[in-house]
Amino acid sequence: MAEPITERDHEQVRRLHSEGNSRNAIARAIGRSAATVSKIAGLEGLTFSGGARVAAATEARRADAAARRELLADEALDGALGQVTKTTAAESARDARDHATAARALTEVHARVSELARQTGTGSAGGSMLDRLADALLGPAGGDREGE
Repeated sequence: MAEPITERDHEQVRRLHSEGNSRNAIARAIGRSAATVSKIAGLEGLTFSGGARVAAATEARRADAAARRELLADEALDGALGQVTKTTAAESARDARDHATAARALTEVHARVSELARQTGTGSAGGSMLDRLADALLGPAGGDREGE
């Protein structure tokens, strides 16, 4: 049978919670189950949502993802431009077609990642200029052009 919850348990939970400890860390520190700590916290009006720490971590994760999307978009556009150069220097019609196909696929990656950045409000102003350059060189990404 479980040991009754004491006032000392309440005091320890309040103190450890105010120090920023997690529910599981408090449970380990006082030798009680996480469920017991949750019960005490509920009675004390305490929560373990993480508040500012969770918000800061989430914002950092969003910023990191935005930076990676921008890098991916830039790399895809650079790759597409490289494929266009290879298309004009190709030794056979098949090689030229393969390079053109690769350029188109990379342009579509660039356009999709850039659109995601615009939708989430994390794109840079440079992305719009790069989009226009890619469209001018290769046509709109994802759109079918006649004869392809």
